[in-house]
Amino acid sequence: MKIYISADFEGVCGVVERAQCFPDNPDFERTRRLWVEQINAIVEGTMSAGASEFVVNEAHGAMNYMLPEILHPRASFVSGYVKEDNQMEGLDNSFAGAVIMGHAMAGTANGVLNHTYVMRDVVELRLNGEPIGELGLNAYWASYLGVPVILVIGDDKAAEESRALIPEIETAVVKHGLSQFSAHNLPLGAALELIRKCSKRAVERIKEIPPVKLLKSYELEIDFSLSEIAHLCSFIPGVERTGARTVQYAASDYREVQHVRIVCTNLALSVVRAHF
Repeated sequence: MKIYISADFEGVCGVVERAQCFPDNPDFERTRRLWVEQINAIVEGTMSAGASEFVVNEAHGAMNYMLPEILHPRASFVSGYVKEDNQMEGLDNSFAGAVIMGHAMAGTANGVLNHTYVMRDVVELRLNGEPIGELGLNAYWASYLGVPVILVIGDDKAAEESRALIPEIETAVVKHGLSQFSAHNLPLGAALELIRKCSKRAVERIKEIPPVKLLKSYELEIDFSLSEIAHLCSFIPGVERTGARTVQYAASDYREVQHVRIVCTNLALSVVRAHF
């Protein structure tokens, strides 16, 4: 049985500040190690329930932060940026289930490090009129391939967001949000044990956890912080600027929508880096 793991930093127990998540901060090396330790707990838990093959996709920032020397020896990993399928690169229909370590969508009250792809610069992202974050968009991509997301690991708000989309899903709450940049974290040992326990249970219940139901068509809307980002995104064929800071794209193929999203959020990063 193959298990796919999409691992972002913000879902890690002990991580609450943006500075902890990037290499220009002295705490970054500790964050990397915590991240890999908690990935290893996923592997250990799913393996105890019969999984035998594991692929870890780096889903944070430059996506090149893995420490292979401490990653579980049974896990292969996907690194680097840009990847065609971004946070879900390497997933296909040969996997029995997917696990996501992540965070709540932008604007979630007390969601630790809440954002949607680009902190500050993507204000809100909507799919068919409903706000959606990285967890939801990645769950739709997994469903597009026929793979259920069986477990989400992160704070209590990420767990709530996941259960609203997939009521049957397993969740491992390793911290409780106090604000966007503070949390009450479990003791590390307890967090690792919880991840193992929930990972094992997710595999045992895998037949009870359905993929997200796909839609007949998809209308993606993105509100940016800057009008310049919307201006540049409107140059993409098919993308319509519907407001000063808002763009819209519609298609019946979900992967097409995801690829447009990837381009738009990368343009947001480029604009901000050029002007600030």
